[in-house]
Amino acid sequence: MSNIEIWQPRWMDRTVLIAKYKVGNDNYIKFTKTPSMPGTYHIKGDEVRKYPLQSNGKVACYCVPLDALELKED
Repeated sequence: MSNIEIWQPRWMDRTVLIAKYKVGNDNYIKFTKTPSMPGTYHIKGDEVRKYPLQSNGKVACYCVPLDALELKED
């Protein structure tokens, strides 16, 4: 299980960049600088790995559509 903190999604194309080295079997994502997206989101590692790799300028990241994330009840 991976708990991943991300400041905010990439709004221009409604995706989120998830660092490749942080992806585990179960991934719980919390957006720390996005008041419009409170709560915790979940996505399976196998699902994340289906998406293309991009760089955020420092590390390789999976470019995951926001619609692929499932909001979990807190």
